[in-house]
Amino acid sequence: MSDANEQAKDRSADILSQYNKLSQTGAIENLEALRKENRELDRLITDAAALIALPSVPLMLDFVIDKVLERFVPEFLAFVIEPPRGTRLSQFCYRNLKPSDETIPIECYKRLKDHFLSKPFSDHFEAIRDQTGEYPGLKAYSPELIFPMRGISGLYGIVVMGRKVVGETYSDLERMYIDRLSRFLSVGIQNGLHHQSSITDAKTGLYNHDFFMHRLEEEISRCGRNKSSACVLMLDVDYFKRFNDRYGHMAGDVALESLATAIKGLMRSSDAVARFGGEEFCVLAVDCDVRSALEVAERIRAEVESLRIDHGGESLSITVSIGARMLDSRAEAKQVLDDADKALYASKAGGRNRCSLFRPGLLGRASLARTARTGAQAR
Repeated sequence: MSDANEQAKDRSADILSQYNKLSQTGAIENLEALRKENRELDRLITDAAALIALPSVPLMLDFVIDKVLERFVPEFLAFVIEPPRGTRLSQFCYRNLKPSDETIPIECYKRLKDHFLSKPFSDHFEAIRDQTGEYPGLKAYSPELIFPMRGISGLYGIVVMGRKVVGETYSDLERMYIDRLSRFLSVGIQNGLHHQSSITDAKTGLYNHDFFMHRLEEEISRCGRNKSSACVLMLDVDYFKRFNDRYGHMAGDVALESLATAIKGLMRSSDAVARFGGEEFCVLAVDCDVRSALEVAERIRAEVESLRIDHGGESLSITVSIGARMLDSRAEAKQVLDDADKALYASKAGGRNRCSLFRPGLLGRASLARTARTGAQAR
């Protein structure tokens, strides 16, 4: 029995000796660090899968904010996103993880973009500054880390992270997590931006014809299921060829962009506004009856009439004619648009800068057809 005890003591002493040796060489500490890193990688994989499944950029950013908040709070955080068409930058800035109206100066973004195009890896701001010079426009944000958001077509933007509210500098694990999550964020944003590009008109940013038709067919089905009502408004700029001939196509482009902004600003997020080509636009207004549809049409007409388009030192104006058609579950999408177009012709024939409603039935169709015939040459 004593021999067994002695052997057990010897084994314990040997194990303790081996442990001490491993501890002295740092092996135990390294093993624990590896375990911690593996746990972080497991969390990252789970978070990344959830992130790229989100349907919109704002939801993706909210998700990243929540994940950052689980670990630390940066004094300042900014997501600067550049759409693939090179249009205006989108900026989402936060102070102590609360939305802020602050923005990263465009010139600073351009310089950082040039840096990351040649060195596409995250880095401490001080290291970037040492290589590229001072950034006076970023001084108020006390940036500590900058992460590039890279995609197949190049750089989609950057993430600017300020100092921690509590604690010292970011640990290697924290930096690794944010760096890799930013990479997955860039994939999600890339997918979202390219999807948005595929369904929108490049000039105005409104939906394109194909996507509008898809939404219209969905809404017709929804009206049938829910016994709800909706309407389509067809709009056309009055005398637009004359406008282009007089002021030039640049002025015409500005007018179309101003018109698109005005219409979109009047509609709800559940509605759909599309450019059908040239100077013709379509609006799908959901959950509205005949009275509401005509009120929406009149609001759009009046808003466009009041627009002042600054171009070449001149203040220009345009008007639109509008045709409205209520939806019903029996009509096909093409028929709805044809009927709205007939109502639009009636507005043109009636003197332009007005709204007309398509009324089904023989009398309604005959009235619109008669009005459209008398003014068909004027369009």
